[in-house]
Amino acid sequence: MRRMYTLDNVSIINMLLVLSTLVILYFLLLIAKRTRKKQIHYAVLSMTASILLWNIAVLLYMTFDNVPWILAICERLYFLGTILVSISILFTGLIFARTKIKFTWKHGLLFVVPVISIGVLLTNQSHHLFYTVFSLIPSKQNFGIYFTIHTIYSYLCIGIGLAYLVIFSIKNYGVFSKQSSLICIGIMIALIMDAISTFKIFDWSTAIENIAFAVTISFFVIATVKFDFLNVIPIALQTVVDLISDSYVVIDEDFEIIDYNQAFVSDFSGVSRKVDIMAIIKKNYSDLDVKRFKGFLDEAVREQKKVSFEISKPRDEAIVYYRVEITPIYVSGNPIGTIILKKNITEHKNNLKEVMQLNERLQSLATRDWLTQSYNRYFFDERLQQEIDLVNRLQAYGLESEKSVNNFGLIMFDIDYFKNYNDNNGHLAGDELLQTIVTVVKGVLYPTDILCRYGGEEFAVICCHTSEKGFEIAAEKIRKAVEDYDFRFQDKQPGGNLTVSIGAAYCSTPNVNKKDLITRADNYLYLAKSTGRNKVVFSE
Repeated sequence: MRRMYTLDNVSIINMLLVLSTLVILYFLLLIAKRTRKKQIHYAVLSMTASILLWNIAVLLYMTFDNVPWILAICERLYFLGTILVSISILFTGLIFARTKIKFTWKHGLLFVVPVISIGVLLTNQSHHLFYTVFSLIPSKQNFGIYFTIHTIYSYLCIGIGLAYLVIFSIKNYGVFSKQSSLICIGIMIALIMDAISTFKIFDWSTAIENIAFAVTISFFVIATVKFDFLNVIPIALQTVVDLISDSYVVIDEDFEIIDYNQAFVSDFSGVSRKVDIMAIIKKNYSDLDVKRFKGFLDEAVREQKKVSFEISKPRDEAIVYYRVEITPIYVSGNPIGTIILKKNITEHKNNLKEVMQLNERLQSLATRDWLTQSYNRYFFDERLQQEIDLVNRLQAYGLESEKSVNNFGLIMFDIDYFKNYNDNNGHLAGDELLQTIVTVVKGVLYPTDILCRYGGEEFAVICCHTSEKGFEIAAEKIRKAVEDYDFRFQDKQPGGNLTVSIGAAYCSTPNVNKKDLITRADNYLYLAKSTGRNKVVFSE
């Protein structure tokens, strides 16, 4: 009965070994058939091929246990597989964590021990430094002195490689993701079984170790086929978020920091996990900003919605602007945390300011006279029509009190003997005179009055929201201000002074035509000039 039990166990192990070999072969072909391979695919391909070689050696050793030359070959293939799989696991982990590595002499040093191990293994018959007696049963194995060096180095490679795989798979996909869970479970199974076999904790066949590694490969197969593991990698998520210029931090329902990126560390001092986010904000911003931030944070959590706002901070004699976005995380209606993003929008704000200044400049070019900076003829025509339309509407529908308040008048004035001034003093002096006239007249106008250059030395003033009496006073103030001002070269003018003639037309009745109003004011201007100049001719 004991012999039958042993045979049954051997038979089961053989069946599992065959099955595990097929699983490993399938995974090998799955990766090999990819047309576009990256470093990570070649590393996993090498690891899988090494495990396959190891499995085949054990399977042949168990199958042809009466053929000495096959056993001799299988012994070497067995150890060759273990040598190659350890260095393959190391490079798989390294490449997985760093996406892509540039091979240097430092990486070459990692192959020194494996190369020596292969050399010692192939010449083992002459010195037995690697092993004296080979057996698939741990208690019957007898290893040489060098095998200890090989084992220590192999476990270091496997440990480092698996650590990279576990740590960065969690960073890539999250600690509870299916990909990370499958990888971690598979790796732990292989490690436990390998340690039991190597340190002879249980006296079972080392084929169990091969089957365990096949189980690990099975988990890799599921992670790759079902969850697209090797297609999603190899850029580690933490590496990505650390390269993002925007600050991000994740806090739990108690407002304590769970995770953050490098940009957040650069923007805030005193950052660490399990620290209250409000303590960090208080340490880096003013009390007013802290109060605003707390208010928006409470609003986002309370109303379960995304909230964004702007915040600024002085830096190097300048103001830096940020947009903060707070997004609460809810699962089945229960709050589990909050994501806070902080984006530097200083450049955007400065660009916007420049655009607004440019728009103002374009608006000025479109509506103002380039020489005097008073409004131009285009603006005058537009605004005069608006005032006429307003009077017409109020006369038709408005109250009596509103009608009189919103009446307006049009003043047209012209510089007396301007051609004489230009001829005697030059056109540059004439341009300067036009600029000075505008400055003088603006000094006596109300803020609601609109001064325009109508053409040449002729100007127009729209006196908005004024009574007839006030309008008449405004026209006289313009004339008087020019007469009293001490202009350059005015002593060369006729009469020894520089003056203006003014025609004024008041608009208080409906259905006034713009052209007719301008004509009336212009005719009265002509009358002022033809009857002695330096006077105001006024008419309703």
